[in-house]
Amino acid sequence: MELVRFSDASGRAQVGVAQDGFVCVVAVTDMAELLRLPLADLRSRMDDALAAGVRVPLADVTLLAPIDGRTEVWGAGVTYLRSREARVEESGFDRIYSNVYDAPRPELFFKSPAWRVLPDGQSGGLRADSTDSVPEPELALVLNRHAEIVGALVCNDLTARSIEAENPIYLPQAKSYAGSCALSTAIVPWWQVADPSDLTIRLTIDRGDDRVFDGQCCTAAMKRSFDELVDWLFRAIEFPDGVVLSTGTGIVPPLGEGVKAGDRVTVTIDGVGSLTNVMAVASSVPSGSAS
Repeated sequence: MELVRFSDASGRAQVGVAQDGFVCVVAVTDMAELLRLPLADLRSRMDDALAAGVRVPLADVTLLAPIDGRTEVWGAGVTYLRSREARVEESGFDRIYSNVYDAPRPELFFKSPAWRVLPDGQSGGLRADSTDSVPEPELALVLNRHAEIVGALVCNDLTARSIEAENPIYLPQAKSYAGSCALSTAIVPWWQVADPSDLTIRLTIDRGDDRVFDGQCCTAAMKRSFDELVDWLFRAIEFPDGVVLSTGTGIVPPLGEGVKAGDRVTVTIDGVGSLTNVMAVASSVPSGSAS
């Protein structure tokens, strides 16, 4: 069972529960409405949709980006030792990243509004003014407005690595631009994820017929817990339509060996799903895909 946004033959965006090759429409106006509800009420709406028995074949609909409305995507940085090592290697400000890894307060940053999210299959990821860009494969938490974890997504936190390395103050430009945030299309309910603290994440990069990178990590290697990150995210800020929090990466391609236009990047997380995007320069990427 998964939560999805989809468009029917008329092009109207709807929310549904996908199961066994069919989707059952949930009685809400949009995904944001669901994320305003307490977790118990959200689960009840999903159960009601399945009980109603009105099913549409998944093959007859188009899946959209999984969030809408005022829902935002935020990211957490330097949550894995490998991430700290990579930041130290690429930057002349290595002490900053070492301090963040060990500090009580995590690195949290705004990534994308819902309307700019790229779904599975759409192109994006590159800035023309970055000489080295990398995909960052991550487990993303879907949170309602009450700071409860509702579900999980696959996230590719695409990053203009050369810009962040030049100066950490450039982080917003390195992290938030057209085509920089991709999410899998199906929200897997959190109560269905058997052991979120022990999930294998895999990244592959294919360039034509050649696989130029293949790496994996496990969420067990995270320095911080999910609850810790959620607690810090909701301090001094509210998310009326919920929020997606991407929890950081433990896989980083070698310095200077980032992605190029045309590369096919695939992120897979056990029990959560997969996400594939072909790299393209931001200027050629249409803004928004969540309508």
